[in-house]
Amino acid sequence: MTSLAVLIGHGIGYSASPAMHNAAFAAIGMDARYELRDIGLHLLEREVEALLDSDCLGANVTKPHKVAVCALVDELGLDVRRVGAANTIVRVGHRLIARNTDLAAIAAELPPKVTRAIILGAGGASRAATVALAEIGCTDVLVLDRKRLPNLPGALVAADLIINATPIGTDSDETPVPSYLLRPDLKVLDLVYRPHPTRLVREARAIGASARSGVGTLLRQAAASFSLWTGRDAPVDVMRQALEREIGLGTRV
Repeated sequence: MTSLAVLIGHGIGYSASPAMHNAAFAAIGMDARYELRDIGLHLLEREVEALLDSDCLGANVTKPHKVAVCALVDELGLDVRRVGAANTIVRVGHRLIARNTDLAAIAAELPPKVTRAIILGAGGASRAATVALAEIGCTDVLVLDRKRLPNLPGALVAADLIINATPIGTDSDETPVPSYLLRPDLKVLDLVYRPHPTRLVREARAIGASARSGVGTLLRQAAASFSLWTGRDAPVDVMRQALEREIGLGTRV
């Protein structure tokens, strides 16, 4: 029987996750596949219940369901309880356990010292970023949802890091931060990974700022999810190569 893992979200046709996970399953010789489940909130409970099927390994969860899914599982991992959002569900027998692999993945992308950070967006990725920042001692964090983005110019004056946790820039040439607001001493982490690099990252690098796109975060969280589902070490190099092919030849993650 072919095992199944899925990505649950809405507006996720751009996702590179199937390419990574299907390459990983093939690399370890596992009869499994990874598929997208693009659904609205009204179908979320049904989709989560389907994860109890005997052939299902579990799921990744992305926008806009990372918070809502927490009420639909049997157990919340410690990482989920800390963040208040889940991006991974693991089926263990007849139980569904929610986990958050975003937290460690984002933490690995942060600069070693941050005094004041701005996070754009208020969804699940934003929550994980807030906790990750607290873990490195940054408690001066301002979260701006889309309605508060007009406050960005004033807020950026004292910031040394900005994290884009919105989907702005996904599969487009949009940016949530006008280029005139960027500074060489303002570090940038854009959790958007397609296109790579995003306009925000390109414009930040053009003025000499340190800027990272979301490809590293994506790869790390995917590898952690894979290990949770399979109980095996993820073939990270294989996943990296699949991601590079998916988002653009010659792109090094």
